Amino acid sequence: MTRAQMKQASKDQLRGNWGWAICLTIFAWLFNAIIMDINRWIWTGKDFTYSILRYNNETLIQGYKPGYDLSTFIVGLITGLVLWGVAYTILDFVETGNMETWYTGIFSAYSNGRFKNSLFTLFMVNIFTALWTILLIIPGIIKGYSYAMTPYILKDKFAAGQTDIGATEAITESRHLMDGHKMDLFVLDLSFIGWGLLGIITCGIGFIWITPYYRQTKTNFYHSLVANN
Repeated sequence: MTRAQMKQASKDQLRGNWGWAICLTIFAWLFNAIIMDINRWIWTGKDFTYSILRYNNETLIQGYKPGYDLSTFIVGLITGLVLWGVAYTILDFVETGNMETWYTGIFSAYSNGRFKNSLFTLFMVNIFTALWTILLIIPGIIKGYSYAMTPYILKDKFAAGQTDIGATEAITESRHLMDGHKMDLFVLDLSFIGWGLLGIITCGIGFIWITPYYRQTKTNFYHSLVANN
């Protein structure tokens, strides 16, 4: 599928289903924002809004505690699994037409025996990406694209009934699947820059529609890759 075909397929799939897709986006964002804000408040005594409006170096230094980085990493796994749950739900919709309710869909990486494999795989993705980024920014970005299909591959393995999945198995398959296609995904991302600017101009309101559209298109990108391999 060309980029135009992927985008058109996404629009067709979302037609009549925008409410469901928007709920997935809003409530996943809301849950993650609350979790991150609680973590910030526990360690710094300041919530996110306060930090944005009254931020200064003194606030950061005084609020920092030794366990903050570890806590933030753990919170990153919790929120990352929510985003993977959204990816699982959208892929299921693309492949089967099933629309899991948003309040279960955003937690689908936590349910149905998926939690352990999802957590370990996400942990390894974060570690690998961080290590590559520490070496150099560009290699980190490239590896991020190499690993981009990991949650979709993992979801397909779950759907196939696989329960014993190694922590790096889906990552390795993503690297192989993305060989020769990382630039394709990068260009696809670039094609959404105009939409991103529109979202910024509308003070973020536009992202309520843009984010589901982008996620749907990225899922169709994966679906197209698998169909041609």
